[in-house]
Amino acid sequence: MTGVRILYVPNEAGDFRQLGFRRPLANLVRAGLISDADVFSLQWRIRNGGDAEEHRQDLIKRIQGFRPNVVLMQHLGTTGLTDKHFKAMRAAGEFDFIYHEADPYSRFLHPLPKPAQAAGRAADVTFTVGSGVFAENFRRAGSRDVRWASHVFEPDRYQFSPVSVEPVREHDVVVVANRNSPRFRGHPNWRDRIKFVSILQDRLGDRLAIYGRGWTGAGAQGPIDFSKQNEAIRSAWVSANWDHYAKEPHYFSNRLPISLASGSIHATTYHRGYDSLFPDSTRAFLMHNRSPRGLVEDIEQYLSQTSPADRIDAGSRAQRFAYKGFRQDDQLVRFLNFREVKVDPNAASDSWDLGDLSMTAV
Repeated sequence: MTGVRILYVPNEAGDFRQLGFRRPLANLVRAGLISDADVFSLQWRIRNGGDAEEHRQDLIKRIQGFRPNVVLMQHLGTTGLTDKHFKAMRAAGEFDFIYHEADPYSRFLHPLPKPAQAAGRAADVTFTVGSGVFAENFRRAGSRDVRWASHVFEPDRYQFSPVSVEPVREHDVVVVANRNSPRFRGHPNWRDRIKFVSILQDRLGDRLAIYGRGWTGAGAQGPIDFSKQNEAIRSAWVSANWDHYAKEPHYFSNRLPISLASGSIHATTYHRGYDSLFPDSTRAFLMHNRSPRGLVEDIEQYLSQTSPADRIDAGSRAQRFAYKGFRQDDQLVRFLNFREVKVDPNAASDSWDLGDLSMTAV
């Protein structure tokens, strides 16, 4: 269906760009699989200065001028958009409206922002990263069609590199996560994350590396740039994480797909629904447990019962699994095809390597 015209409104700030959607949109245009695509980075424009309401009105004008038949928006929490703005967008053109919210929100302590609620009400379909409270937040706000879509990794940001065949790693385990200890509001399960890392420090000592804000003691390395976390992950046999929102069904943070795509064995929190998401074959490279202490014991057991050759093979299998199921460019096509097949998935996959290009408009 080559008549597709897509306007993309990404979640961006500063120098950060959503490469995982910008580049495949350019690929789809070049391959003739869609007619045209444009980008309007509303959050970036607002944070860069000027009158916020003027920026919001400019978005409405862009819809009227570009005349997309698909509008894809992501994470609008700080944009100030309201029901009034979405009503004006609808009046400006006819399009399928897809809203993608990849940030986690609880019901009370860390509630869904009002612009996200308004977007969910206006959207034809809303995608979110959990199937429990995350989805119910949107349904309570008035969303008509709420669907689960996992966190994924950006092949452009974390470029493919084969798993090293060297039989040693700098560390046994690496953790990439911030230490959060809010006094009043914040993400749930932060105490469990601190407990998990503390046990790892006691058990592993200098065999552990911890990247992120707030950590001290054994293994603490300080913060790491988001785009370089795959390098840290590759420095160890196992990447480990304790999720916030441990009770959210089908949820995992982007640490899981990034770790697997980097060729790492990954250890994380168990969530309801994992049995359907991860078949028995993934046990070679993915472990999960219901308690911080239990997960540390799983990691220790894995390291004691496997050889470097076993881990190298498992890392390669992890990488293949991630590239088959967790690519962000493939997720874009699934979003576009939420109602009907607008873009052939196989043809899209063939287009992903059509040169080094990306959409640069903001």
